[in-house]
Amino acid sequence: MNKTLLSVLKYAAFLAIGVVLMWWAYKDVNFQDIANSLSKAHWMWIVIALVLNYAATAIRGIRWNTLLEPLGYKADTWTCVHSVAFGYLMNDLVPRSGEVARCTLLNRAEKIPVDKLIGTVILERIVDIIMLLIVLMSAVLLNREEITILFNQVDGNKGMLLVYLLVAGVAGLIGMFIMLRLFKHVAIVAKAAGFLSGIGNGLKSVLMLKRKAAFITYTIGIWGTWLIMTQCMMYALEETQTMTLNDSLFLMAAASLGMIIPTQGGLGAYHYVTMLAFVALGFANADDPSTSSVGLLFAAISWSGKTILELVMGSIGFFVVTTFKMKK
Repeated sequence: MNKTLLSVLKYAAFLAIGVVLMWWAYKDVNFQDIANSLSKAHWMWIVIALVLNYAATAIRGIRWNTLLEPLGYKADTWTCVHSVAFGYLMNDLVPRSGEVARCTLLNRAEKIPVDKLIGTVILERIVDIIMLLIVLMSAVLLNREEITILFNQVDGNKGMLLVYLLVAGVAGLIGMFIMLRLFKHVAIVAKAAGFLSGIGNGLKSVLMLKRKAAFITYTIGIWGTWLIMTQCMMYALEETQTMTLNDSLFLMAAASLGMIIPTQGGLGAYHYVTMLAFVALGFANADDPSTSSVGLLFAAISWSGKTILELVMGSIGFFVVTTFKMKK
């Protein structure tokens, strides 16, 4: 099969998954209610939330540099930030491709071996999983009643849960295939043993960190910024202005689970899980789908703003790095 056609089919498969999930979330909603709420939105809070979103991207780029130092490399800070932004852009286009994309871009700009960069990115993902678990446990402890309601909602939608698991399985297999293809096309696999050794060195960088306190601070800063960003999005809608920081923590935890489904930037998956979270928080009635408009409007604004920001800043980052930062 033609490689271009295969790439188009893989992209279409991910997009189809997102569209199906999006349709399921919005199929019973009154769009006039969404339009009315949108007309009263406070856009300044949305702008502040987007600024915080990019601040989290910048912190992630700075944190990445702390993992490179023990390996004997020091990259330009803004090149790291731009590379991370480009990685988010690629995830919005081809799910799970951003990790390799940002490593490749930083390699071209700073000549740091890609195998070591991939090792540090894998380490970052491990740390992020640990932080996600901490957020989930905190959400459970602070919102026990809401968690129970959320699981009851999922239990009451066994058909949708089955679809979710099936989609996750298929998408995961496709994602692994794409990742393997991406690795194949990155010119670093001449010696598999050396490549794996480089990844191992990247993973061990956390044990050799010279600035452990800074790494921990940056990590907390990333997740703390996301939490404050979520709260700012709450202030943007009149219907959610009374929601507390605990509500934002619960919503962030639920939405993070939705982002696990490998669709373009969480398309559909983020919206559906956010809708369920709003039901659990008491802002929608599970027996009346039309009441889900608030949660779905929140999801639409959050996801659209995040995606547009990532596409714009990722494109700018790629242009800046390839135009001004490339080393001969």
